[in-house]
Amino acid sequence: MEDVISIASLYIDEYASDELYELVRNNLADQLDARLHSLSNPIQYLTTVRCCGEEELTLLMVAVLNGYNEIVQILFQHCPPELQVELHGSIRISKSDVVTRMTAVQCACYRSHFVVAKTLIDIGGADVNHDNDKWPNYPLLIQASGENRTDIVRFLVENGYADVNKTQSNDRDRCTAIILSAYKGYITIIEYLIEKGADINYSCKNSNLDGTVPITFAVLLGDVNVIRLLCDSGADTKATLNNGKTLVMVAVDHQHFDVVDFLLQRSIATIDDLELAANLSIYHLQKASKIITIAFEYRASNNIPKICVEPNIAYEFYRECQTLEEFEIIKNDPDRMWIEAALVRERILLPRNDYSLIRPLLDRGDVLASRDEFGKCFHLWVHAFRLYQTMQITTNIHRFVWLFCKMLTKNQSIPIDQFLTVCYLVFEPSQTRYMNNDIQNALFLVIITTKILERQVTENEERSLIFRWISKLCQRNLVAKNGETLLHFCVDICTNQYLNWRPNDIRSHLQFPNVPALQLLLACGSHWLDLDAAERIFGGTALHLACQQFEEPVIVKCLIHTGAHLDCVNDEGQTPIECADDIAIRALFNTQNVPRRLKCICARLIVDERLNIVEDDLFTPYLQKFILMHDHQRTKSKC
Repeated sequence: MEDVISIASLYIDEYASDELYELVRNNLADQLDARLHSLSNPIQYLTTVRCCGEEELTLLMVAVLNGYNEIVQILFQHCPPELQVELHGSIRISKSDVVTRMTAVQCACYRSHFVVAKTLIDIGGADVNHDNDKWPNYPLLIQASGENRTDIVRFLVENGYADVNKTQSNDRDRCTAIILSAYKGYITIIEYLIEKGADINYSCKNSNLDGTVPITFAVLLGDVNVIRLLCDSGADTKATLNNGKTLVMVAVDHQHFDVVDFLLQRSIATIDDLELAANLSIYHLQKASKIITIAFEYRASNNIPKICVEPNIAYEFYRECQTLEEFEIIKNDPDRMWIEAALVRERILLPRNDYSLIRPLLDRGDVLASRDEFGKCFHLWVHAFRLYQTMQITTNIHRFVWLFCKMLTKNQSIPIDQFLTVCYLVFEPSQTRYMNNDIQNALFLVIITTKILERQVTENEERSLIFRWISKLCQRNLVAKNGETLLHFCVDICTNQYLNWRPNDIRSHLQFPNVPALQLLLACGSHWLDLDAAERIFGGTALHLACQQFEEPVIVKCLIHTGAHLDCVNDEGQTPIECADDIAIRALFNTQNVPRRLKCICARLIVDERLNIVEDDLFTPYLQKFILMHDHQRTKSKC
C-alpha cells in the first residue's frame, strides 16, 4: 500500500524554516543534517526563496555566500542539486548593487568562495552561462570581465569552466570577455585573457554597435595604456568602427588627445590621417581646432611640408593655411573655415581616389543656393563635376538644371558663359547614360535656353554661341535606350514624369509638350535631326506622338513644315493621321497641300507589291528602313 502524504506536510512550517536558516548561517552542519532528516518534506524548504532583509535567498545561497562548503554538500544530500543550483535570488554584490536573478554559483564567485563554486559546478552541475538582471545575456566569464574581477576570470578559465574565445554573450552582439574588458579599460584582465589565447581581433557580430574589435572599443574609451597593450599584442590597427571611421577619427571625435599622440608616435596614423579626421566633420570644424593645432605643431616639429591644392574659383582662390598663425586668423569665420576644410580634404582624398570628397561639395552648393549665392554654387558644382571625372566616376548635370530653374524662379539673370559651360558638359564622355538622363537633361537645357532668350537681354555673340551649341547637340543625334530622340521627348506629355529630382523647383519651368523648345531644335538642327526616327516600343515617330497628344496642333504644324513624313507608319501600320483622335489635328492634315514625294510613292509601290528587298544588293540598310516606314501591312510581330 502506497504511503499517504498529509496535506499539512506540503506546507512549510515558518518556525522550522527560521530554524534551518539559522543553522546554515551559523555553519552548524551536524545539527542541520539532523534537522533535515527529521522533516517529512525537506525539499520544500530547500527549494524555497525567502526574503532576508533586502535580499532574497535560498538555504543554498546562504551557505554559498558564507563559503560553507560542508553545508552545501549536506544540502545536496537532502535535495537533488539540480533543484537548487539554478534557483534565482537577489543578492547584494557591493554597497551599491543588489542584483536580481542571481544563481548560487554566481553568489559563490562574486564572494570569492571558489571552493564552494567548484562544488556547485562539479557536483551540483551549476551552469556558469546563466545571466542576471545586471548583466542580461552575459555568461559569468563576461560578467566578471565587466566587473573587473580577475579572480573570477582566472577561476573559470583555469578550471576549464569557460573559454576565452568560445564563451560569448547570448545576444546578437556575441561579445567575448576581451571585448567587454577593453570597453571598460580593465588592463589586468586584458593581459590575462591575451595570455590565455584570447582573439585580439575578435569582432562583435552586431553592426549596430559603435565598436567592432577590442582596439576600437579601447579607442572609444580613450585609455592609452589599454591601446598600447593591444597594439603590442598584435591588434589590427587598421580596424574601423562600423560607421567606417578609423582609430584616429574616433580619437579626434572624442577629443582623446593623448590617444592621438600615441597613434602618431606609433605611425598607426599619419599627419594626413589626423588632418583628415579633424576636417571630417566639415560643418563642425571649429570644434576640432585643438586637433588642428596639434597637427600644425606636429608638422612643424617633424618638418613635414604641405603640398597644397592650387587656388581656384571654386574655393574663392583661397590657399590652405600654412601656419598656426594663419589658422588663428580664420577660425572664427564659418565660411572661410568650410573652405579650409574642403582644401584639406581635397589635398588628402583626391590622391586616394576617395569619392567621399565630393558629397560635402554638393551639400555646400545647396547651402549657397539657399542663400541666393548662385555663382558660388555654380563654380563649386563645376569643380565637383571635374573631380568626378578625375576619379573616373560617371557624371550627371541634373543639379545644374535645378540651379538654373532656381535662378529663373528668383528672376536672376543666368550668365551666358556659365550656362554654356554646363551645356557643353552634356558632351563629356563621363555623362551617365542611366535611365536616359543625358538626353533628357540636354532637352531641359534647351527649354531653359528658350527662357533665357525670352527674359534676358543677350548680345548677338551670346545668341550665336547658344545656337551653335544647339546645332552641335542636334548633330549628335542622341538616342535613348528605347529609340526616343530629342524630338520624341520634346513632344511627349509623358516626359513630365522624368521631372522627378526636386520637382517642386523645376516643374514650373520645364513642361511637356514644349513648343518653344521644339521650334528652337528645328530651327537650329533640322539639317541633322532625324524627323522620322522611330522609337522601338510602338515604332512611332515624333509626329505619331504629337498626333496622339490632345494639344493645340502647333507642334504637328512645326514637324510637318520642317519635313516630317505624313505617310510613315508605326508598328501597327498606322500613319500619324490614323493615330490622331483630335478633330483639329485631323483637320490640319486635310488642309496640308504637301505633294507626295516620288521616293515615297516608289517605297509604297515596293511594299504593296511585296518585293524582296532583303536579298537584293541594290537596297542598302538605309533604303530598306525607308521602304519599311511606308509598309501599311507590316505589324510589330512581322518586323
